[in-house]
Amino acid sequence: MSIPAVVKRFKAEIETIPEIPDLKLIRPKVFPDDRGYFVESYNVVEWKEQLGFDETLKQDNHSFSKYGVLRGLHTQPGMGKLVSVVVGKIFDVAVDIRKGSPTYGKWHGVVLDAETRTNFWIPDGFLHGFQVISPEGAHVTYKCSGVYDPKTEYGINPFDEDINVDWPIKDKAQIIVSERDTQHKNLADLK
Repeated sequence: MSIPAVVKRFKAEIETIPEIPDLKLIRPKVFPDDRGYFVESYNVVEWKEQLGFDETLKQDNHSFSKYGVLRGLHTQPGMGKLVSVVVGKIFDVAVDIRKGSPTYGKWHGVVLDAETRTNFWIPDGFLHGFQVISPEGAHVTYKCSGVYDPKTEYGINPFDEDINVDWPIKDKAQIIVSERDTQHKNLADLK
């Protein structure tokens, strides 16, 4: 009896966001079958060798949020985030706040969902936030290149008009945002 050869699972692809080149989308291969699906969501060796992704990830977070929840915009010096969705769908946003960057104050948004399992790499020096756009809510994971430190974390108001993120849910009655997030300063106040 011969054992079939193991099919190499690695087939992830990486895409650079042209408007803000340090932002990356990493799309792992999803293998569906009659039982469901399998996806290798992260592999430190293969991502480094095949994709040139050489970040050290130190902390893994998982959040669940209801439809309409808006989390962010948050950052912590020294921490990048690899964001993906396990259940549901979100509109995920990164805002460049690196001093001297040609894209300072610019934002990029992408829809992440459980179907594609796309990862969004947001490096150190960016604000991060998301809005849940699936009726069932969303389970979001983010692998971080730093360990959470409440003393250095800070945020910017997600409705800062200078940044002007185009959040997909417009009806304020459907948006759930923490009082803390809405009380954050605007980006102009940090200069």
